[in-house]
Amino acid sequence: MKRRIFIGFTLLVAAFVLVAVLVTGNLVRTVARKQLLDQVVQEAEQISQELVGKDPRQALAGLISSSRVTLVASDGAVLFDNWADGELDNHADRPELAAAAREGSGSAIRYSDTTNSTAVYYAQRLEDGTLLRVAAPERLARGLAQGVAPFLVIAFLLLMALLLLFANIILDRLIKPIVSIDLDHPEDAVVYDELLPLVKRIDQQNKHTIAQMDALEARRMELNTLVNGMHEGFVAMSLKDEIILINPSACSMLGVTEDQALGKGLPAINRSPVILMVLEELRSLGTADGLLEKDGRVYMLLANRIQGRSGAILLLSDQTDKLQAEDMRKRFTANVSHELRTPLTTICGYAELLDKGMVKSEDAGQFYGVILRESKRMLTLVEDILRLSKLDEGHLAGQKAAVNLHEVAKAVSQSLELMADERKVHLSYEGTDAWVLGDATLLDELCSNLIDNAIKYNVENGTVKVRVTNCAQAILTVTDTGIGIEKEHQPRVFERFYRTDKSRSKATGGTGLGLSIVKHAAEFHKAKITLQSQVGQGTSITVVFPALRAQS
Repeated sequence: MKRRIFIGFTLLVAAFVLVAVLVTGNLVRTVARKQLLDQVVQEAEQISQELVGKDPRQALAGLISSSRVTLVASDGAVLFDNWADGELDNHADRPELAAAAREGSGSAIRYSDTTNSTAVYYAQRLEDGTLLRVAAPERLARGLAQGVAPFLVIAFLLLMALLLLFANIILDRLIKPIVSIDLDHPEDAVVYDELLPLVKRIDQQNKHTIAQMDALEARRMELNTLVNGMHEGFVAMSLKDEIILINPSACSMLGVTEDQALGKGLPAINRSPVILMVLEELRSLGTADGLLEKDGRVYMLLANRIQGRSGAILLLSDQTDKLQAEDMRKRFTANVSHELRTPLTTICGYAELLDKGMVKSEDAGQFYGVILRESKRMLTLVEDILRLSKLDEGHLAGQKAAVNLHEVAKAVSQSLELMADERKVHLSYEGTDAWVLGDATLLDELCSNLIDNAIKYNVENGTVKVRVTNCAQAILTVTDTGIGIEKEHQPRVFERFYRTDKSRSKATGGTGLGLSIVKHAAEFHKAKITLQSQVGQGTSITVVFPALRAQS
């Protein structure tokens, strides 16, 4: 502000001083011309007095003068000119001569074609009617003015220096109360009365600004809390697709830190074809979506331009579980349809043969036995499907309570001894009290399915050992000497309807859902399952539960 006022003030003073110098210079020039004209008039008077009673031509011929002296007849003919070498043209039209012929004297300042210069002229009429003219070059007057010019310039510079000095002092005193205002506390400033409205306005504006900043900060904190707490990835981008905001979920999904992402374009941190395609569609259509596969996960990308703004937002949503669940549902539906179709086909076929009387009476019992066996198999399958459905939906029987795993496993082992005897498998049990927090029904199903599988997929005269131990944790181990599981099948045996040997499963009546139920029951109890198996040597499955102290 001070600089602008100082510059304005200086320019104004300089303009006034410059005008004064120009006016003074012009005045000096005018005075110089007047002095020159007076000299010419004086010289003309002296010459005219010397010509009294003499022949003008002869008298002028011997005249010595630095001025131009001309004698002109009344008709304008030039009788004598001390500067002309030849004959001159008629001078009747010269203004100074015309005035002298009329009024007795005349003067003029004009350019002369004869001398090719500007001169000061004075003419007067003599007694014989002729006209005497004396002229002096105007450069004499200009020389006088130029002689004064350096003094004028020096005076101008001195005056400017003084004015600038005083202007700076005056401005410092003028601006000091203004620059001393504390913008944070303007009401404490000592200022001119004229500035009081400004100070009050600044104070009001400060209070309004503080209130607005507090509100904005609160909104910003709320927005950050919301954005950072989102499970979905959130990315805000500028018009040039540079990242200006990214939340932790998006950083995790894209595999970068916030510092690595901010200020960079999205392609700089991930050049996936899907991302490039989404950005291209965003530029052309204002909206775009796509599926990004990264590190075994699948993310839904949804990008939109912000209305009324130059940027855009990108949302990333992890769809892996949803897609896996959808894929699992499709496989489950297909497997259920296949598993139910087989016994139903058998039942319908055998029933149709019986209905049409195409079976001998002595063979009818065998057909009825097949129908009964397949019906039971289908009923078992439906019960397992319903049980898994309830587990998936979280509908569990009973509430969690302290359950003695030893008692549950022992009871299940005893109930399956008959089945083991029929298959010529030796079933043994040993254990100690091991309390877990869980559901007794689910624990019963877990033990039943593990022991049932160990019996079904065993060999003749094989063994099944069931053991429960308590070593800071409740541990259930079921070991058999059965057919074993190939190494490549082991990671998938807990999947629904997955069988390593479908023909043997059908022969043993297995549904392919037993180990899936075991997996769900273990997850409900936050237990860990470990499987060890070798083909031809048997299988050992261990379930480790978080244990409770023994109950009295």
